[in-house]
Amino acid sequence: MKKPIRQSNKAGLPPGTLLHVGELKSNTSMVTVCGFGESIFWEKSTDNVEECRKILREAAPTLWVNIDGLAQVDLLQEISTFFNLHPLTIEDILNTSQRPKQEEYDHYSYFTCRALSLADSNGAIESEQVSLIIGNNYVLSISERETDIFTAKRKRLKMNKGAVRLKGADYLAYSLLDIIVDHYFVVLEKTGENLEDLEELILQKPTEIYLQTIHALKREMIAMRQAAWPLREAIIGLEQSNRVFVDPDVSLHLRDVYSHVVQIIDTIEIYREMLSGMLDIYLSSVNNKLNEVMKILTIFAAIFIPLTLISGIYGMNFKFMPELEWLYGYPFALGLMAATAIVLLGYFKRKRWL
Repeated sequence: MKKPIRQSNKAGLPPGTLLHVGELKSNTSMVTVCGFGESIFWEKSTDNVEECRKILREAAPTLWVNIDGLAQVDLLQEISTFFNLHPLTIEDILNTSQRPKQEEYDHYSYFTCRALSLADSNGAIESEQVSLIIGNNYVLSISERETDIFTAKRKRLKMNKGAVRLKGADYLAYSLLDIIVDHYFVVLEKTGENLEDLEELILQKPTEIYLQTIHALKREMIAMRQAAWPLREAIIGLEQSNRVFVDPDVSLHLRDVYSHVVQIIDTIEIYREMLSGMLDIYLSSVNNKLNEVMKILTIFAAIFIPLTLISGIYGMNFKFMPELEWLYGYPFALGLMAATAIVLLGYFKRKRWL
C-alpha cells in the first residue's frame, strides 16, 4: 500500500503548489458534468482533459461539475483554469487533511467538510474530504474517491424532482451539503445501535475484546467530533456570505442544516459520555469478578486454617499424647476437622458470604 504524503513534504514549496497531501483513496479521477435549467438537462462524464474542456464549454443555465478522485491533478488544474479558481483553493482541495471551513473569494465561495459513510463490508465508518465551490451559475463538488453519496441527487435532478432546476447553483450547493449532513445521522444511528449492544454484552460477560471495541469507538467519536464542530462554524460563514453567491431564501435552508449539525454535535457528546460510562462499567465488572474469586479463595483459606491447626497439633512428635494410643484417636481427629468445616460453612452461609 502506498504511503500517504505528509504535510511536511510541502515544506519549502511556494504557496499554491499543487501536490496531493494525505492518503490517495483512488487511482483514477472521473468528472461528471450536469448542465440544467428549468427546461434543460444533460449529463456527461469523462476522465480525459481535452474532452473535459469541450464539455465545460457547452451551454447551460447552471453547471454542476462533480469530480470523483484526486489522482489526476492535471484534470483538476484544467477545471480550475476554466473557472478561474485561486491556486490556494486547489491547494486546499488536494490537502485532504483540511479542517472544515468556508472561505470567500471575489467570484466564488469555497466550502470544505468531511463526509461520513458506513462501509458495506464491516460497517466501519469511512471519512473523506468533500469540497464545494459555489459560483454565480455553477457548483463544483470534489470528493477523494468515487462515491454514490450524490447519485440520488443526480437522478432527482434528471427527473426534475425538487426545486433545484428552478433555483440554481446556491440551492444545489445547499442540497449537496444537506445530503452530507444527513449521512452523519445514518452513521450516528448505527453507532447508537452498536453502543446499546455493547453495553448489554459488557454487563453480561466483560472480556478484553470489548475493551478494544470501546477504545475503537472512542477514536471514531473523536474523529466525528473533529469533523462536526468546525462544520458548524463553516455553515455559519456560508449562510452569512456574500449574497451574490447565496440567496437570502437559501440562507434560511442553511440555518436548518446548521440546526442539524448542532443536533449531531449533541449526539456525539452523549455517545462519548456513554463510552466513558461503559469503560467504568467494564472496569467495575472486572473488579467485581476478581472480588468474587478472591472471596471464594478467602473462604477456602478460612476453612482450612483451623483444619491445618488441628492436623498440626496431632502431627507433633511428643511421646506422651493421650490420643496416640487411643483406639478412636484417628477417627476423632478427622471428625473434629469435618465438624469444624461444617460449622464454618454454616456460619458463612448465615452471614450470606456464600
